[in-house]
Order: sequence, then structure tokens, then C-alpha cells
Amino acid sequence: MPSSSTIKVASGLGAAGAIGGGVALSKPYLFPNKATLRSLVEADKWKFLSGSNSSEISEILATYKSQNPSPFANFKGDEGNKDDLLLEKCKELSEKYEDDANKEEFLRKLKRWCVIPKSVQDRLSDFNITPMSTEDPSSSTNEDQSWISKMKSYESSNSKFSQLASLDSGTDDEKAKKLRTRCKDELNVKSFTESFEVTLDKVKLWCVSIQKLGN
Repeated sequence: MPSSSTIKVASGLGAAGAIGGGVALSKPYLFPNKATLRSLVEADKWKFLSGSNSSEISEILATYKSQNPSPFANFKGDEGNKDDLLLEKCKELSEKYEDDANKEEFLRKLKRWCVIPKSVQDRLSDFNITPMSTEDPSSSTNEDQSWISKMKSYESSNSKFSQLASLDSGTDDEKAKKLRTRCKDELNVKSFTESFEVTLDKVKLWCVSIQKLGN
């Protein structure tokens, strides 16, 4: 028959185990999992670079190494192991949590330098937005009415493409062609370009019909 002291010890261990088990069960509630910046970027329909994306990394680094100061500390983009260093910097930044005080700055950096590049047109497709056709009309002198309507709104706007500050003089068709051609170029701007987000917003304004944007 066990002694009273043995029973007390066993009881104490049992109580401690119960308490410990209770803490373990409640831990997810006391310390809920926080989203990382990586999860936020992926939720926004971007895919992170990996070692198999050598051509995309080269494309990004061609722009990265011209930046002054360098976006990532202690990484100029021209080192011998530059591909691996970029992936390492991106991994480190992507593991920060969403409540970081510099969240917005870090997200912009990740979407510019750490993901498979997208064009403005790709980004529109992510959200099921289709731009107006930028192909030449069947008649070389007659622009589609949708472009003429956009052109008239564009002329009176203060939010123009920096490369097309004015449509100058000319017929409505000539001016509509200038806007259509500008949109065709802007749709190809890549995500590692500094003006990408601004360009995307202006493309939505001037290169997409209201009906398509609404859908």
C-alpha cells in the first residue's frame, strides 16, 4: 500500500500535468499566429522568386544595381553570388510580421524586388480587368469611339501620364491615337520599375473602359 507521502507527490504531479496541459491547449489563444509579410504578398497574387527563376532575377538585378542607395543594406546587386544574396535578403524581409512598424515600406520593397515580375497588363489580369484594345483600328485614320471619349476626358484632367503631358493639336482621331499608343506602352511597364504603382493607377483611369473597370 503506497504511503501518504507517495500519494501526495503523485497528486501534485497530476495537478501540475493538468495545469500544464491547460496552458498548452490555450497557447494558440494566448499567442495567436501572426501573418508574415510573405503571406500578405502571396495573398495579393504575387509569387516569390526562387532559385529556379534565374532569368527573372537577372532582370530585376539589372534595375536594382542602379539604385542609390541600395534597397537592401550591404547588397549592391553586383556581387559574385548576387542571386543567392537577393533571395536571402528577400527571405529575411518576408519573415517579418504584419504588425511591423515599417510594414508598408517593406511590402513595397518585397513586391518590387522579391517576386516574379509582372507587367501592368498582368496586374490588371490578376483582378479580372481588361484594358481597351490598343491595336490599330481597321481604318488607320478613324479611332474607336471609346478612345475618342477617353481622350476628351484626358485633355481636361490633371492626372496625366508623365510621358504624355499634353495631346497637343490635331484632330480628335489623332489625339485619341496618341493616348491609345501611350496606353499600349504603359501596359508593358514592369513591377520592378519605380513608377509601377502610379502607372497602374493611371492605366486603370485612361486605358480601361468604365464598364470593364466596374466589372
